[in-house]
Amino acid sequence: MRAKKKGIRGQGLGISKNTKPQPPNPKPMVIHGTVKGRRVPSRILEEQIQQAVQEGARELHVIADGQHGIGGRIWPKGKTVKITVEGPVGQRLGSMGMPGTEIIVKGSSSDDIGWLNCGANITVLGDVTNGAFNAAAQGILYVQGSGGARCDTMTKHNPRFEPPQSWYLRDVGDSFAEFKAGGIAVVCGVKPRNPENILGYRPCVGMVGGTIYFRGPIKSYSEKDVKLVDLTPQDWEWLKTNMKPFLEAIDKASYFRELTRSADDWKKLIAYTPQEKRARKWLRMSTPDFRKANWEKEVGSGGIFAEYLGHDLTLLPYITTGENRRNKPVWANEKYSPPCAYNCPTHIPSHKRAALIRQGKLHEALELVLQYSPLPATVCGQICPNLCMQSCTRGQVDKPLQIDKLGSLALDIPAPKREKPTGHKIAVIGGGPAGLSAAWQLGLKGHEVGLYEAADKLGGKIELCIPRERLPHQILEKELSRFAEIGINIQLKAKIDQKQFEEIYKGHEIVVVACGAHKPRVVKFPGSEDAVSAIEFLKGINFGNLPELKGKNIVVLGAGNVGMDVASQAFNCGAKTVTAVDIQKPAAFGKEMEMAKAKGTELLWPRFTEKYDKKEKKIYFTDKTSLDADLVIVSIGEVPILDFLPPSVHTEKGWIVVNDIGQTSDVKVFAIGDATRPGLVTHAIGQGRIAADIINYQLMHAPRWPEIKQAISYEKIRTEYYDVCTGDFTPEKEANKCLSCATCRDCHLCEATCYWGAISRVEHKDGSYEYVVDEEKCIGCSFCAGICPCGVWEMTENV
Repeated sequence: MRAKKKGIRGQGLGISKNTKPQPPNPKPMVIHGTVKGRRVPSRILEEQIQQAVQEGARELHVIADGQHGIGGRIWPKGKTVKITVEGPVGQRLGSMGMPGTEIIVKGSSSDDIGWLNCGANITVLGDVTNGAFNAAAQGILYVQGSGGARCDTMTKHNPRFEPPQSWYLRDVGDSFAEFKAGGIAVVCGVKPRNPENILGYRPCVGMVGGTIYFRGPIKSYSEKDVKLVDLTPQDWEWLKTNMKPFLEAIDKASYFRELTRSADDWKKLIAYTPQEKRARKWLRMSTPDFRKANWEKEVGSGGIFAEYLGHDLTLLPYITTGENRRNKPVWANEKYSPPCAYNCPTHIPSHKRAALIRQGKLHEALELVLQYSPLPATVCGQICPNLCMQSCTRGQVDKPLQIDKLGSLALDIPAPKREKPTGHKIAVIGGGPAGLSAAWQLGLKGHEVGLYEAADKLGGKIELCIPRERLPHQILEKELSRFAEIGINIQLKAKIDQKQFEEIYKGHEIVVVACGAHKPRVVKFPGSEDAVSAIEFLKGINFGNLPELKGKNIVVLGAGNVGMDVASQAFNCGAKTVTAVDIQKPAAFGKEMEMAKAKGTELLWPRFTEKYDKKEKKIYFTDKTSLDADLVIVSIGEVPILDFLPPSVHTEKGWIVVNDIGQTSDVKVFAIGDATRPGLVTHAIGQGRIAADIINYQLMHAPRWPEIKQAISYEKIRTEYYDVCTGDFTPEKEANKCLSCATCRDCHLCEATCYWGAISRVEHKDGSYEYVVDEEKCIGCSFCAGICPCGVWEMTENV
């Protein structure tokens, strides 16, 4: 006796038993609902369709015999799955249909077509019966004829996706759009079954969202829930645009001119907002009033409770307000810091910049950043790894805000107005990013600032080492010109020794040491004396002394970001190969790594150097491997030169020791930037701003910058309110993309959502505003906290 071959259930009932994936067939695969006089069960037919799709079929022709659920729950991968259905169709065709599924029914369909639709496009070349498109969340239903009763009930719309659409050429039956919460329905009124009432009886009961466009007469609608309005120009444009594909799909393109003749032929039904409902007096009916006016009118006085009518009726406080609530809402505007500002070492409030742009104040927005950094176009726009963008909540929707481009826009903005002279004298030693930042902030406050720089130009490593292809020199020069605008006394070629430091110390109230780190770290191995330091290599190129590297093999010891700059510059000078070697996983990241790898840099790790033989042009490693090396460049960092400091300023392991406000062991001396520890340029800018703030506070007893607050958690931000954005950069587009994390965007959603009207917006004389809660109306339901897109509302225990 031969064993049966294994296959799917129902094999032999109309589909191949071969379970091996097959290439897509250009001819439709035919699946029969009746085989050899036997009707195929609905469950088996569904399995056959699923199996066919898994095997690669993308076009199916189903000859149905009353089966249910045809075309539902298919997950197409890649190419769209198209299903054509003929014959008697059972209930729930296309139920839970997924994006990428297209279903065409050649005839009418039974109940609940498109039930719980999740994205399928369904076209019916006939009528649909009761419950069509119920609870649909996505997708489209095109109907060539009429709809039955209770079509489009409980449809909904997730703002992250396109709204569901249903289109009926003729009319619909009773109880249309009950409890509709979202989506768009269009009833065209062409040759309707009921010419006097194309939406049937009792449409829109309990409707709370969505839109219904209709053409033709209606007798009534739920006036408690929806309002009848004319089409806006935007409505009309949308209707005309989408009418054509509908009519083409149902083979009725000849009606296009008639249906798009005039917007006056159409009307629109939309739900009242919670605010509007609350304002309508007839909705404000107490339970006792409802009993007398409605209930007893229908069921008689008391009904089954008649014997209890003599008892006192007391409204039990199941819903409590005031001090009886367990929790209460708090408008915690700006209680937290947005992720962008929190993670930026300079704490630039990019969310406030975006808010100003949304208000049409672009110039003020660009001026704002100069209150935080003197070099926004240089640092934010060109060389910063943009930690703000890496943490931007918008990145969870599509892409982070292009804060780097917003920084670049500040290039042509002049320096802010300097405050009145204070008479206080402060010295800053070092004209790199940290020293520039401190001098800038102190100068803006009106202090007399002397800036001492050992080189013949300001900028420190930004000027000396960063490749010009990453930072066009004219950008840095233009931003440095602002320092003259605020009266900074700049002294170049001022290399400070102990004697000069003592004079500076005596002549100023505060000294800020921001000398940077310019002495190359040294690693000793045989032949190390023949290697070149990264800082000297990069300096030489920036000052026009290009090494001849054509056809040569270069090895860089150290694969950090400076090592990547070295590698890129070596290729620019004609190097044949560049290999960056490290003892650990390379620390490089961001633009530097991308540029170096794009030019052909190879990374090798972990490797420990044994020796370098300049004559052999080889570098050897302790694991017995070697590399050809015409030139070895050491890029393992730099340390500060601190021989000018007095013993009163303590150092440790080559770095200046400071406390958490940047003050050294000498209370008159502050130290910032790479003189205290290595870091990014943006860290140096931030340390300069913080030190200047402390110094200004000590000298003037002036208010300090607000301390950085705890970052708001991503879970508090409602990203589902925002659509994916595309298109070219403009400041306005970027500002509108900002989610305004932790800061009220004044969208009124909380006010509109509060059913009891407990939230109101209060505007103050200075132009600011706040949202306040009426404690005697608020029931502590937390709807405001749940709906706030910016995470501003939070629920606290009512104690």
